[in-house]
Amino acid sequence: MRNRVRKKTESQAVKDRRLGLLLMIPVVIVVFVIMGLPFIRAIYWSFTDKVIGAEANFIGLDNYIELFSDKIYWKSLTNTLIYTVLCIGAKLLIGLLWAVLLNQNFKGKGFFRTALLIPWALPGMVAAMTWRWMYDSTYGIINSLLMDLGIIDLPIAWLSNPKIVLFSAIIVNIWRGVPFFMFSILGELQTLDRQVYEAATVDGAGVFKQFWYITLPSIMPVIKVTTLLSTIWTFNDFENVWLVTGGGPLYASSVISTYTYDMAFIQNSFGRALSVASSVIPILIIMMLVFSRFAKKDE
Repeated sequence: MRNRVRKKTESQAVKDRRLGLLLMIPVVIVVFVIMGLPFIRAIYWSFTDKVIGAEANFIGLDNYIELFSDKIYWKSLTNTLIYTVLCIGAKLLIGLLWAVLLNQNFKGKGFFRTALLIPWALPGMVAAMTWRWMYDSTYGIINSLLMDLGIIDLPIAWLSNPKIVLFSAIIVNIWRGVPFFMFSILGELQTLDRQVYEAATVDGAGVFKQFWYITLPSIMPVIKVTTLLSTIWTFNDFENVWLVTGGGPLYASSVISTYTYDMAFIQNSFGRALSVASSVIPILIIMMLVFSRFAKKDE
């Protein structure tokens, strides 16, 4: 009798699995048509001399070989890595700090939660144009405040000095991205059992020990997922850099996304542009594999 029940259960599980796979076929087809085909075409065009209004001629690895001797490409790749690492590190630390603070009970907490969400809620164009005005060396409020406080004597060229222009874009990305980390972590903090902290307090554990041994391990899964998503978005960030700095001056703030746009729509070299974009796919794959393996260690 038990064997019959077990066989029926296994056969039903097989049928359910087949039905699930069958129902997924339309979704897979739609995703392949919408995303797969354009991706395959883009990869193919990266091996051609494609320009707007002309047929693409296959040229093999010429576009990729030229990248190795392209100083602007290596500058853009280096800027992309610096931009990603600094932005993610700052957003994680600041977001974690704000999440821990907002998880406490104090007067005006609702106001601060709403105010800190504004950078994330603002449209990218509005945020970028606002920061461009704030960075303006003549009329910008940042230089005015710094000069009024006596910190600087002359206006700082935030957007025209090659040495600091990339960091100007980094500041804007951090400002916009902190709320994503903050509210993701805050949501997880609010699910933690307070009795665990009460028991730790009774055992003599201080605030820092409670955070290190209880809070941090408990919210680590959310931190990992949030960091992975934000890393992918930041690595591919185009809107913020292009609208704030335009990738200049002299490609000082150029990243892979803005250099790809420059090659495609300003220099009219689609093949080269797609080879630039395709060249970072292995980096993104490695990043996701590393994050995935890191996430599985604590499971």
